Amino acid sequence: MAVAIQSQTLQQIRRSIGKNLGIVIDGAATATVDTSSLQDTKNLLGGDDEHNQKEVKIYDATGSIVDGETSIVSDFDSATNDATCAPVFTASLTSGDKYEMWKIPWRIADINDAINQAIMELTGKVLQIKEIHTPFSEDGKYLYDVLSGFTHLSKAEWVYSIGTEKTLHACNAVWDELVDTDVTASLNTTFKKEGTGSLKLVVAAGAAAGDILATEDITSIDISGCNEVQIWIFSTVALAAGDLQLLLDDTASCASPVESLNIPATTANVWTRHIISLANPQSDSAIISVGLKMVVDKGAFSLWADDIKAIDSFSNGYREMQLEYWNISKGSTPYFQVTSRGLSVIGSNKQMRLTGYQIPDLLTADTTVSEVDPGYLVPYVTGRLLISHAKSSYLDIHDRAGLSKYWLGQAERRLSSLTTNLGFVRSVS
Repeated sequence: MAVAIQSQTLQQIRRSIGKNLGIVIDGAATATVDTSSLQDTKNLLGGDDEHNQKEVKIYDATGSIVDGETSIVSDFDSATNDATCAPVFTASLTSGDKYEMWKIPWRIADINDAINQAIMELTGKVLQIKEIHTPFSEDGKYLYDVLSGFTHLSKAEWVYSIGTEKTLHACNAVWDELVDTDVTASLNTTFKKEGTGSLKLVVAAGAAAGDILATEDITSIDISGCNEVQIWIFSTVALAAGDLQLLLDDTASCASPVESLNIPATTANVWTRHIISLANPQSDSAIISVGLKMVVDKGAFSLWADDIKAIDSFSNGYREMQLEYWNISKGSTPYFQVTSRGLSVIGSNKQMRLTGYQIPDLLTADTTVSEVDPGYLVPYVTGRLLISHAKSSYLDIHDRAGLSKYWLGQAERRLSSLTTNLGFVRSVS
C-alpha cells in the first residue's frame, strides 16, 4: 500500500527543483515603481545586466497585478536593484508581490514539462484510488456507462440500508403553487421512475434565463441532519452542470431560497439520478417549498423530475456485491455490468459504489496539487535535468553526473514505497 504524501502544487514542486539546480530566484518586490519595474533589494543582487533575459512569473500578488503574469528581464540596474521587464505587466508590482525569476536558457515551461514527463513515466506504478457513488440500479438495465477515468475496478457495493432519508417531494402530484407563464406543468403517470407519477414541465421558448419554472409548497421538513439531495431528471435537451437549479426554501413558493443547488450535467433523453451536496444544511431546518429554476436559457424543451429526497449519506449501509454479480463489458466504451442475478439481488433504484484505480492527473496549472509524491518528483526531475536535458550544459554546476546520480538515487529509494499494490482488480481498458 502506498504511503501518505505531503501535498504540494506544481508551483511549489517547480521552485524546489529550481533551487536544487540553482537556476531560480524566489523573492518579493520591495517597492512599487511602475508596470515595467521589478525592484527587490533583498534578492536581486549582482552587477549591471546580471539578470538580463531571465523569465519572471508573478504569484501571491497583493496589489492589482494578476497572479501568473510573466515577462522577461530586458535590463538590470544594480544601483537600484531594479529589473526592467518587457512586455510590461498589466499593473505596477506592489511591495510584497512575490515572483519567480528563472535563469536562461531555462524557461518555466521546460520545468513544468519535465515534471509532467516524470508523472507519465510513473503512471502504471502509482495509480490513484478512485471511488464513485453516482450510479443507481434500474429495472431491466444491466450496463452502466460510469467507468470514465477508471483503469481498474476492485470492488462494487450497493446501499442495502438507508439511515436518514427524508422525502422532499415524491412527484406523485403536479406542482401548481407557482408556475411560469411559459411553462405547462402536469402529472405524468406512465413515464416515471418511482411511485405513481412524475412531474412533467413543458417549457416554451418564451421562458428566459433566471426564470423559476415551477414550485410547490410542502409540509415543513427538517433536513439539517442530511448532507445531500437526490433527484431523478429527464430532459429532452442536454443540460450542462448548473443550467438548472433545484431550489429549497423556508418560505412559500421559493421566494428566497436557502438552497440553490446546481443540477449536474444531464444527457438528453436519459433518466439520470443526480446526487447533489447541500450547501447550507444548517439552514435547512424548516423547508416548506421546493422549486426548479432555469439558470441558462435552454429554449423550448420538456423536463421530468421524480423522487426528490434528502439523505445523510454517512448513515447508509453498504454491502459488497459478489464477484459473480458484476463484471466489465469491454469495447470502444467499457461498461460496468450487473448480471441478471445481481440485479435481482440488489433491486432497482439502489445506489451503487464502485472502487478502483485511475492514473494520476498531470499538473496543468500552478495551483494543481500533485497526486504523485513531491518527495519523488523533486529529486527525480532534478537528477534528470542535470544530465539528460539539452540545456544542461548551461548549468554552472561541477560534477553534474555525480549530483545526478545522487538525486536519482534519492528518488529511487522513495519510489519503492509509492508503488501501488493493486490486489484483486478487473481491468477496465
